[in-house]
Amino acid sequence: MGWISDFIRLAWGFLYWNTRKAVYRWRPTGRGCPCQHPSDSGLAWETGCAAMIHWNQPARFRRLCPLLQQTSSGVWRCSVNRQDVRPFWGRALTFYGSSALIIYLTVTLAAFVFLRTVGYRVTYLGVLWPPAWSKFTRIRTEMFLLQYENASAAGDMQTALISLSTAYGLAPQHYATGHRLAQLWQVGQPGFSDQIYRRLLNDHPAEAEGTAQSWFRALLARGDFAMIEVLASERIAADPEQSGAWLNAFLVANRRTGDAKARQRLEVSAKLTDEARFLLQLRATLAEKASPAEKRAQLLKAEAEARTSLSFFHVYRELIARGYPQDALQSLESRPGLLGVRDQVSLRMDALAALGWTTTLQREVENLLTEKPGAVLLELVSAHLIRYPDARLRGMVFERLERDSSPVNQENYAAYLSLFSAAAAGRDKPRLHWVTARIKTMLKGDFRSIDAVGEALLTPKPRPRIENYLPVLQPLPLEVSYALFDHYSPVAR
Repeated sequence: MGWISDFIRLAWGFLYWNTRKAVYRWRPTGRGCPCQHPSDSGLAWETGCAAMIHWNQPARFRRLCPLLQQTSSGVWRCSVNRQDVRPFWGRALTFYGSSALIIYLTVTLAAFVFLRTVGYRVTYLGVLWPPAWSKFTRIRTEMFLLQYENASAAGDMQTALISLSTAYGLAPQHYATGHRLAQLWQVGQPGFSDQIYRRLLNDHPAEAEGTAQSWFRALLARGDFAMIEVLASERIAADPEQSGAWLNAFLVANRRTGDAKARQRLEVSAKLTDEARFLLQLRATLAEKASPAEKRAQLLKAEAEARTSLSFFHVYRELIARGYPQDALQSLESRPGLLGVRDQVSLRMDALAALGWTTTLQREVENLLTEKPGAVLLELVSAHLIRYPDARLRGMVFERLERDSSPVNQENYAAYLSLFSAAAAGRDKPRLHWVTARIKTMLKGDFRSIDAVGEALLTPKPRPRIENYLPVLQPLPLEVSYALFDHYSPVAR
């Protein structure tokens, strides 16, 4: 172990003895050379070295001071006169520099091996070169994103969420990571999900519309209509000219909250379109107390004044909801070009059902089902069957599908979820099990909770709180989600 103690003396001696010899050279004190025996003559080859006394092997001291030489008789002596003793800073710098380099290479190699073992996709050059350390955050983020993907594929959602949360914490500027995290947290931690969505809106204005739409669907799934009002108001104010969809979202939410102050706050905005002001004023008018005849007159007046498809659509819906489906049908027939085909089909089915004209309704739906039913038609019919459950009409739709059903794939997935919801709303257990089996076939059995959701929705009493199950049944079309809330949690008029 002598070499260890000599190495320690060497590491310390380069600094200590070079400093003392430098001071001796620059500021002679007359006290003699600091490293030579004071009792010796001070002449070359006659003077011993006091600095090497405690070394296990004096030869090792020569790495520090090459002036130490061994005579022919084997005795170690200083090879220069006392006045010529000098420091060797170059050797010191070489020693410290090479030692630091060796330590640095060793540490970086150990760090590289450790990081690769843990799972970081680093290169040794990236660990060795300090300017490359700035990339380490990105590498860590990529590792946690890979862990998230692997955990998701394995069905370990707890690990997936932790990994994705860590990745977003490391790189909050990464929009896709934050967006995905907000979507995943919306079921288990809705408050945390809302915070992330709000941060995404503030930090990524270029993605604001897409972020707001995702947030809106999350809020709708859990029935947070008060927050939908806030979000919709913000988006309407941000771009009033392109706010038709957000105006519709606000009106749907406000119909359920009945919050007059929210309408008033939106009305004071000077940038609202004429369509927005018309519909907000209609909502305020309908909220006032009035007789049925007065309500009918107000709606017929609004129908005559409606100039856009959105305003006419809402007036038409109000006519049906408030018990005037005959007036609604007459309005639709008098202004057929104002609405698109999808809205016309949906509104006409609802009006016919509200009138009790079941034969006419069944004949029209049968005509619609003549061709192989597509996703859009299935979604519209499902939303209607949720609002107006009809066993015969529902049976006709499912029998048509059993003869020639659309494949259960990503394109038709939302349509089959809509059919599942329609069967649950009608408490049609056989059809519910039929569509459940097809959905599980597509997902290869991964949708384990769908059976529990179906059984819960079939229960007549107590009436299920649909917001407890909607987050699982995603993605549902908006009209189907609205219909489910109207069915399970109707708004009192």
